[in-house]
Amino acid sequence: MSKFSGLFAAALMASPLAAQADTTIVFNNFLGPNDTLYTDVIHPWLNEIEAQTDGRVTFHVPEATLAPPPELLSMVQQGIADGGFIMTGFLEGSNPLLQISMLPSVNSSAMAGSIASWRTYEKHLSKAETLEGVELLGLLTVAPGSFYSMNDTVFDDISDFQGAKFWALPGYASRSLTALGAVVSPGPAVRMYEVISGGVVDAYCCINYPSVLNFNVLQFTKSVTVLPNDFYSPAFAFYLGDEIWDTISPEDQAIIHSLSGEALGRRLGATDAINQKAREDFIAAGGAIHEASDTLVEALAEAWSPIYQSWIDTADTAGIDGAAALAYYREQVALVAAGN
Repeated sequence: MSKFSGLFAAALMASPLAAQADTTIVFNNFLGPNDTLYTDVIHPWLNEIEAQTDGRVTFHVPEATLAPPPELLSMVQQGIADGGFIMTGFLEGSNPLLQISMLPSVNSSAMAGSIASWRTYEKHLSKAETLEGVELLGLLTVAPGSFYSMNDTVFDDISDFQGAKFWALPGYASRSLTALGAVVSPGPAVRMYEVISGGVVDAYCCINYPSVLNFNVLQFTKSVTVLPNDFYSPAFAFYLGDEIWDTISPEDQAIIHSLSGEALGRRLGATDAINQKAREDFIAAGGAIHEASDTLVEALAEAWSPIYQSWIDTADTAGIDGAAALAYYREQVALVAAGN
């Protein structure tokens, strides 16, 4: 190599072009390969990032999760994977304000909750809520679920919850049912069939219509009582590790951000359509759907007022106007539901 060629090569290695090498991201997925959140939202999103960056950013999704659900954030922080997502309920101790979308009866649909979550994060919560060691890209909710009865009980009045034995997800779902006087057996969704089929409970909550089918509990279910904004939506935070993020050029980082956040939330419209079809299947299989009365909706809101206030107080302590943030969240859900 000539002296000139050597100097040219050294200069090229030091140039910005050399720093923008292709990046392959190991992105963890703990969902099943046929889960609609993965097939209809996550996988198309990753593919779009690859396409819009002309292949400079690519993703490798391992066939099996690299960590159990509670450790999916620390897994990326420790460099075991480059990116992934975690149910935000596992972050309640470190990030209590990110629980806003899992408060009772605040979401009308998956897309509305997801977009409202991101808008609220950007306008209010980002001032105090951070996920250490990662670049936050999205906050998604799935279609909300309500109160399923396994016997002839229909939840027409708030007194119907008194003493009712419920399976529920831990966290806000369980606490919200306990506030109604229900006897709650909390646990992960993977144990739901065991509890329900074993007759331990006579009602359950938290999951949407596709999950009723996927978890094979439709056979035990007679009816569901639904709210205008249904009871509970599981929520997830999506992120890439800072170390891998810093290897991506500013231009490609901008592309990724443009496809994430609210744009990622809009992809949840696909799962809302799937939820509607599963609702029809629920009815066709003999499941009855009861619309909650205005009286019940008002009584539930009153019973849950301490839960809302606790979240507001936590936000206030963190230096955020909690009442304003929650009001803004509800407003954004309504706006998205109206097509805005």
